[in-house]
Amino acid sequence: MLVLSRFFLRICPLALASIFLFQTAGKIAPSQISQQLKDSNSSRQLRMVICTDREKYSLGDFVRLTALLENTGDSRVYVDRRMFWTGLSGGLKLVISDEKGNFLPAELSSDAMMPPPPQGDTSILIPLESGFLYGTSVNLSVKIFFPKPGRYSLRVIYNSMLPKELVAPELRELPAVWFGAPLIPSKQVWIEVTK
Repeated sequence: MLVLSRFFLRICPLALASIFLFQTAGKIAPSQISQQLKDSNSSRQLRMVICTDREKYSLGDFVRLTALLENTGDSRVYVDRRMFWTGLSGGLKLVISDEKGNFLPAELSSDAMMPPPPQGDTSILIPLESGFLYGTSVNLSVKIFFPKPGRYSLRVIYNSMLPKELVAPELRELPAVWFGAPLIPSKQVWIEVTK
């Protein structure tokens, strides 16, 4: 009896979820599906590229970290011109780890949400043609972010915080990376810190 009740506890939620998906799948308009595909394709055309100004630093130095979105696709993509180093809620999240894979604190500023664009602002989106890049940079104090000698990896994750509903109506159909698009992580970059 106990085995039978465990079976129902596992199967019932799956069955209910399947029924719900079947019922809602028929209610999604084809235009919604094509728009979702267009939005996800826009983010797939982009990659996050990061670099530092050097590979070796002493504890009294600053690391200049540059983060750029690159359009690797064949068509134009639009991105939010605002990029803040305040974690995923601001667009750019910095992730630092040591040689052993231990994560270090990497908060550059407050974790405040990115504000909505000013009403009617048509300059909020930057067009990125194929092969073009757009980004920003930041200076990191070595003694604050990398407190002892060793090797450290840096990675930056891009997250669009721009809801389509909050931009000017004439921008809403552009192939842009909107809020809810997949995160875009960079590859790791390694630096060495000496005394």
